[in-house]
Amino acid sequence: CESGEEDEFRRTFNESVFSQMLFLGNDDMASTTSYGNVFWASDLLGVPAPNNWVYFRVADFYAARKISPGAAQLYYNFMIIDFADLFRRVGRPVLPPAALPEGLVLTAAANDGVPAPLSVVAKLQDAATAQKVAKAALHDDWIGSGAGAGTKQWRSHWHSNLTFYGPGGIGRAHGVEQYRQHVLEPFRAAFDDRSLDTKIFGCEGNYCGAFGELSGRHVGTWLGLEASGKILSIRFALNWRVVDGLVQEGWALFDIPAVFKQLDLDFFAMAAAAVPPIHS
Repeated sequence: CESGEEDEFRRTFNESVFSQMLFLGNDDMASTTSYGNVFWASDLLGVPAPNNWVYFRVADFYAARKISPGAAQLYYNFMIIDFADLFRRVGRPVLPPAALPEGLVLTAAANDGVPAPLSVVAKLQDAATAQKVAKAALHDDWIGSGAGAGTKQWRSHWHSNLTFYGPGGIGRAHGVEQYRQHVLEPFRAAFDDRSLDTKIFGCEGNYCGAFGELSGRHVGTWLGLEASGKILSIRFALNWRVVDGLVQEGWALFDIPAVFKQLDLDFFAMAAAAVPPIHS
C-alpha cells in the first residue's frame, strides 16, 4: 500500500471487524492473514461506495530485529489487500472471472488454533523441515522449471490433496492438477526469465510465510493482461502449512494494482468505471 491505499482505506471503512486466520512469527519476522467485514460508506480511491457491509482479505508481513536478549522490535510492515476480489464482490470486477472458485478463504484445516498456529502447538513441530519444504515450494513453483505436467519437481513438495487459496482472479485450487493447470501454468506461460527477491521469510513450527517480489518478462496473458514485453515486478505474500514433509495448504496474495500501474493502467479507475448490477 505504498500509494496511500491504506490511509484512504481506514478513512473509508470506519466500521469494521477483523478476523485473523493465520498469525505466525519468530525473532526475525511475523506474518498474518486476515479477513475484514467492513461497512463501505464513502468513495475509495475514486471507486463509489456501495453503502453496505462488504468482505475483503488482507495479508501483512513484518520484519523484526532483536533489541535486547528478551525483546524484539518491528521495523517494517507491508500490507497486501485483495482489491481484485473486493471489487468483484461489489459488482465492479477489473479482472476476468477465474477458472477456479473465487471468494472463499479459510484458516488452516487443522486443530492448531484460530488464528493458526498456537505457539504451544507449533513448538512441537519440525520447523527445519517446514522451512526447507516452503523454500522449495516458493522457488520451484514460481521460478523453477518444474511446472510441466510431465515433471515431478513441482509435485515433490505438495500433498496430493492440497488446498491453495489464491487471490481474486486466480481462485481456490483443490489437488495438484488444479494447482498446476490454473495457478502455475498460466503464470509460467506469461513470464519468461523469472527471478525472485525474497524480502521476508520465516517459519513458526510447520507454518511458514514469505514476502517479496517475483519478476519476469511479460510474454503472455495473465489475469487478462496481454503480453507487453516489459519486465514486471509482482509483490507477493505467501503462506504454507507443511504436514509430513509436504505442503498441505497454501495461501497467496499478489499486489495486482501495482502490476497494472507498471503497464500504465489505473486499477482503481477501471473499477470505478465498471458498472455494478442494479438490485431492485
